[in-house]
Amino acid sequence: MGLRSLRQRLALSLALLFFLVLLGVLSAWRMTIHSSGEARLLNHTAALRMLVWRLEVAHLTGNRKTQEEDLRECDSRLKTLPRLVEDGFLPADSPWPILLLQTWPDLRAHLEAPPDPVNQRWLAQALPAFTTLIDQVAHGLEQDLESRIQTLRWVQGALLLGALLLTLSIILHLQRDFFIPLKVLLRSAQAVQNGQFSARISPQPNNELGEVGNAFNAMVERLSVLYEGLEQRVAEKTRELQHSNHLLQLLYRTATRLTEQDLTQEILLEMLVDVERALDLGPGIVCVRREEDSRAYPLATTLPEIERAALCESLGCSICFGAGRPPTAISEHHVGEIHLVSIPLTGGGQWQGVMPFQILAGNTLQTWQAQILQTLAGHVATALANARRTEERHRLAVYEERAVIARELHDSLAQSLSYLKIQVSLLQTRLEPKATPELQATVEELKTGLNSAYRELRELLTTFRLTPGQTPFTEELTSVVQEARRRCGFDILLEQRMNNLELGANEEIHLMRLIREALINIERHAKATWARVTLEANSLRQVELCIEDNGQGWPATTPSGGHFGLTIMRERAAFLKGVLNFDTRPAGGARITLTFIALTPYAAH
Repeated sequence: MGLRSLRQRLALSLALLFFLVLLGVLSAWRMTIHSSGEARLLNHTAALRMLVWRLEVAHLTGNRKTQEEDLRECDSRLKTLPRLVEDGFLPADSPWPILLLQTWPDLRAHLEAPPDPVNQRWLAQALPAFTTLIDQVAHGLEQDLESRIQTLRWVQGALLLGALLLTLSIILHLQRDFFIPLKVLLRSAQAVQNGQFSARISPQPNNELGEVGNAFNAMVERLSVLYEGLEQRVAEKTRELQHSNHLLQLLYRTATRLTEQDLTQEILLEMLVDVERALDLGPGIVCVRREEDSRAYPLATTLPEIERAALCESLGCSICFGAGRPPTAISEHHVGEIHLVSIPLTGGGQWQGVMPFQILAGNTLQTWQAQILQTLAGHVATALANARRTEERHRLAVYEERAVIARELHDSLAQSLSYLKIQVSLLQTRLEPKATPELQATVEELKTGLNSAYRELRELLTTFRLTPGQTPFTEELTSVVQEARRRCGFDILLEQRMNNLELGANEEIHLMRLIREALINIERHAKATWARVTLEANSLRQVELCIEDNGQGWPATTPSGGHFGLTIMRERAAFLKGVLNFDTRPAGGARITLTFIALTPYAAH
């Protein structure tokens, strides 16, 4: 820090001020001691002058005793006069003490001599001269005291002036090097406290406060950098919190949609659009598939159906579902320019399918995106499982209701028809010997009608007792065709290309009943030797049913009414919101076609 150290300079100034004060005190103390000594000496000279005059009186009065005592005291006092010069009370060249000592023996001798006129005259001249010498000594002492007092006055004035100048210098230096920089430092500190990190201390004094200022500037500089970094981190954390809040809102909206409402394709589409917007992803698809199925079914997608079908056709199901066991972890796939991420739909203790999304060009799948997608997939899978269970319960309720109707029909109408058949047979037996041909024909027609009604009732009971929910629809259809093949006695082909499309319980029942009705018509009226049932569905959920034979075909006019079975078929087609057509094959025979859009278990009813 050197000489510019504020602490050292202040200490030096205070020490110098203390030295000046001490010097003034010491000079005054010394002057006090010297003055008290000179005062005693002045008293001493005054007493000596008094003794001289007392000796003259004692000499004139002849008082020898008093005279002797005064002479001894004069001797004693005069012996101390040389010390006045030695002690500095009189100048070294002062002659008065020497003259007093030289004059005193003669004066003493005349004072001891008997008084006579001559002696009296001599003493009258000598005593004033001797007292004058004493006065000269006293005057010298007074001059010395006055000189010393004047010197003390000048010394005290000089010391006081020096102390004042030094004090003023200390105040000015403190103001310049301490108070002003301290005020600037405090003002800068207040500015920093108010968030103004541009505050700096300049110029810097060359002392400890300068070093404090430099340290303050460095600290503020670092604080400014830290504050800027902190603001950036706060802004970043705020963005992260906002992003997390958006993601939580996404999860909440998705969970609310999937749990508070029946699962529909519209809900799944809203969820896909929400996810794509929140996670900055490309179009997504919800594909469902049972483990035993070979192909998946696209349940909902934000892609136009034609683009979705082309994409799935070009990539295939194996890219998302794999070739072995169902996938259990998120997987990414790069096929040409297509970047795809596939999330397995696992929830509710079951695997439901996958939910693939396209990754936009230039983007990559982030860890947080994968976590959110996995959580959303769990919600979707659970909702699918719940919807599937709800649909199964609905199926069972429908089948149980139809089984109850079948039991009621069997216990009432079927029993009645059986009884009527027996009675007609008995009536025919009893009328044979004597019945007219017209009566026998009537009874035969009655018997044939009862048998037909009974057979139709049995077929209806068989249809009501079918439980498609227990086995796949395709297997049940195969069983129905095999039964019709057995009744007709000729080959009936069955072609199924449903592409894992899952029908609702009512759709399956109405479709199955329509097929059975058409096969019964072929058996009874077609006179055919060959028939074929074709059932297929495309990626647009469009179902096409075609039943054809090589029989005699339709009458000249297309059947439009009057036939109870055809009317029922039309009603079932209307329930399916489909288009039912009756036409003739180019090679001969009849053809029935039905086209409708299947409402999947998750479509809005």
